Amino acid sequence: MQINPFERIRARTLVGYAVLTFITTLITVSIFFENKHAPYPEAAEGLLLYLFLSLFTLRMLSRVDLSYSRLFGTFPTWRTLGRYSLWVIPLVIASIASIYLLFFPLSFLFPEFVKAWYIEFSPTMIWTSGDNYTLANVLNFLAIVIVAPALEEFFFRGILLTRWTVKWSVVPAVIVSSGVFALLHTNLIGAFCFGCVMAILYIRTKSLFVPMCLHVINNLMAWIMELYGTHFGVPTSYRTITSFQESWWIGLLTLVISIPCVFQFWRRYIRDIDWRVPYLTESPNSENNANLYE
Repeated sequence: MQINPFERIRARTLVGYAVLTFITTLITVSIFFENKHAPYPEAAEGLLLYLFLSLFTLRMLSRVDLSYSRLFGTFPTWRTLGRYSLWVIPLVIASIASIYLLFFPLSFLFPEFVKAWYIEFSPTMIWTSGDNYTLANVLNFLAIVIVAPALEEFFFRGILLTRWTVKWSVVPAVIVSSGVFALLHTNLIGAFCFGCVMAILYIRTKSLFVPMCLHVINNLMAWIMELYGTHFGVPTSYRTITSFQESWWIGLLTLVISIPCVFQFWRRYIRDIDWRVPYLTESPNSENNANLYE
């Protein structure tokens, strides 16, 4: 009897590789770049993180005879992919609403924390000056729009979700993997909800290509908005606590729009879902084709 490779994968080993990735990246940047806060080194650092994490993770996965075709599933038709991609718009709206749900009440209770965590802590997406800033923008685009969505979906939805489903069950695995995913993002509530939606679509369609493509589109929209704001001098984030609090109506509006979208998503994709994770499905290929068109 063939052993399930996810019986041999350990999440704590993946965490160890993540720590090793961070250390290796810091050492590499400090060796090859004198000013690591300049545009090019900062952009290169992001790509190096994903590169080292991929190398370490794939080395471990190669030892357990993982079937990547079974993990990724069947690539959907472009029409099907386009239909699912429409959900990126309500996801962006819900993400904005979640920012206000989390940070608006905190802005009154702990204004300094909100200022440091949300307002001031914003990695640069578009550089307008500095050494090699054009090359840095190209690397940022590749990291944010292409590399990060692909690897994060592979790591969190493909590997961690399946591993923790084997260890516990699918619903706790969705919650925990989405929670860990959220810890890597500033907007904890928005990232957690986004992770849950991506996990549900992966389980629903039995194809990792669906959450990957939606994640790419989501990050592309964020990058385009930042580019538009930079080019036309329109602020894409708040500069002060006061300006954030005065925009309360945006949070209320996006929340009102998000609520019916949540019910629609529940009715369409969750209520009658087959909760089996793709890799653990007995006949993944046949069910892929059946579920993609529902």
